[in-house]
Amino acid sequence: MDPASLARSRQFAFEPTPAVIASRARKSYVACPVCQTDGAEYLFHKVGVRFVRCRMCGTVYANPIGDVRPSYFDVAATDQYRTLADRRLAADDFRLLLERIEQTYSKARGSAPHGFVLAGRWLDSFADSDIARSLGLRIARVDQAAFTRLALDADIEWMHEALRPAPAVVLLNELLEACSDPGEVVGRISQRVDPETWLAVSYSNALSMPATLLRRYWAPFFGKKTTYFGISNLTALMARHGYYIVTEFPMPTRHTADYVLRRLAPDSPLANAVLTTPIGQLAAPIRTGNYVAIFQKRPAPAAEKVSIVLPVFNEARYVGAVIDAILDKQLRIEKELIIVESNSTDGTREIVKKYQGRPGVKLVLEDKPRGKGHAVRAGLAVMSGTIVLIQDADFEYDIHDYDALLEPILQRRASFVLGSRTLGLDDWKVRQFHGNPLKRVLLNTGQLIFASTFNLLYQKRTTDVNTMFKVFRAECLQGLDLESNRFDFDIELVCKLVMNGNAPLEVPVNYVARGFAEGKKISFVRDAIPSYLALLRYRFRH
Repeated sequence: MDPASLARSRQFAFEPTPAVIASRARKSYVACPVCQTDGAEYLFHKVGVRFVRCRMCGTVYANPIGDVRPSYFDVAATDQYRTLADRRLAADDFRLLLERIEQTYSKARGSAPHGFVLAGRWLDSFADSDIARSLGLRIARVDQAAFTRLALDADIEWMHEALRPAPAVVLLNELLEACSDPGEVVGRISQRVDPETWLAVSYSNALSMPATLLRRYWAPFFGKKTTYFGISNLTALMARHGYYIVTEFPMPTRHTADYVLRRLAPDSPLANAVLTTPIGQLAAPIRTGNYVAIFQKRPAPAAEKVSIVLPVFNEARYVGAVIDAILDKQLRIEKELIIVESNSTDGTREIVKKYQGRPGVKLVLEDKPRGKGHAVRAGLAVMSGTIVLIQDADFEYDIHDYDALLEPILQRRASFVLGSRTLGLDDWKVRQFHGNPLKRVLLNTGQLIFASTFNLLYQKRTTDVNTMFKVFRAECLQGLDLESNRFDFDIELVCKLVMNGNAPLEVPVNYVARGFAEGKKISFVRDAIPSYLALLRYRFRH
């Protein structure tokens, strides 16, 4: 048979793989679900789903998307929890989640929430606990048609009945991840609830340690979801609709050995073998990368004011000039200067007393020196501004950087800003001590170690956590229990702000180090080591 005849007689038969089937069902290319920009970098494919990361805000999302997505909200229908033991663990974990939210709400408001709505993933057993009944838990159920309208068109009509009367808390349990336009969903929910209603968002954190290490093998990456947040872009998304973060914490999660093996190696001989033994029912807490962030509506905007907290001890050489420079600095918002003097022995107190009674100046006189941290905490206790800026009483930092530090906060692009000395010099050699190269190398290496350790432990990308310039909205302090008295306060403040869900934005600043002969007070043994240990202490305390 000639080649042409052979070609005509040959039958081509293909059996599409699951990846090909999934890929064919996805034809609509979309912009970033959070910032709506159209500039993403490819990450990987997983069973025909193409995952990308937005270059602008870092959101990870599936692109392209399909016109129909199977609902994953009804957990029982998804066959996720095959055994009674896993279903019981899921219900008990949800009970612990409700208790954590109730405790956070009661601490902030002074009373328990008067109503609670669950929208998103649910099991019927989620309502079968004392805490669920005491909170008046209502589950907003959704069928496949309503799920598709939510995912594609941000339709929340199926939630309307559950939102009447307006609840104290709405838990969006892995709901926003299903949506092509999560911002529109948040906006519509905001219009339906009371301004006092809290929104709790459970989500799979694409910047968590499990997601970073496992990448495409991370279990939450699957075809039914569209969007994967980190705390920074989630906070930015909520801020667009007037919400600020109250706190963030890992989702309480426990699974049996059988569940874990089936997720890692579905239908493998090992998983099937374990299922027939008591080992399969053993349960343990697991960090899966799922988090809960709680948001509160920002009150009607008041006039912006920055409170500049200036701790002072034995700075007679510089303090007068620093105070004058701060008072002379023109800003586009009102400012107040809070001077905390710690009973210096070199005449500093007499200098700062001359500013008592000056407009825009508050003077706090401590009876004895207790450390920089104690002084800053004393200043925070009397501030009245909407924004906080911490300033040392020397000229290592440039006061003219105030404008650049405040601007991201005033534009609602960030709630927490760090002034990075490293970015300001375009390299990591922050401290220059002429005539003492060993000390210079040690201190600069120390800063690099601090930043690297912080980034590893807290999953951030910062260059300078030791910087004095820490600027943040006063609301970020809500729920924080600050306790450090010495220089480790600088680390405590950053760690607790980050653990509470506030991701820092770095801005380059000027910096000229002064030597120890010029009054520098930090000590390697007394201050640097405790500060480094504080990175570990505040990460693993809870």
